[in-house]
Amino acid sequence: MGKLRLEGYAFEYRWASDVAYDGIRLEVLTDQGNVLFDVSTPEVGSITVNTFGKEVAADLILAALEIAQRPR
Repeated sequence: MGKLRLEGYAFEYRWASDVAYDGIRLEVLTDQGNVLFDVSTPEVGSITVNTFGKEVAADLILAALEIAQRPR
């Protein structure tokens, strides 16, 4: 797990894999440990963001995208 810091707040994130998905997901978590949103990074294709119908601050999504685009 890692910490994403933004405007005085800290959000934990973790990398998650799924056998049905050809790539990896960066999951950003709430204080209660639930997934707030995830950034899917496929082996081939475009990165996508799933907010599960929640409103999420654009700055937080941009910070997560920056982490997801880093080499692993």
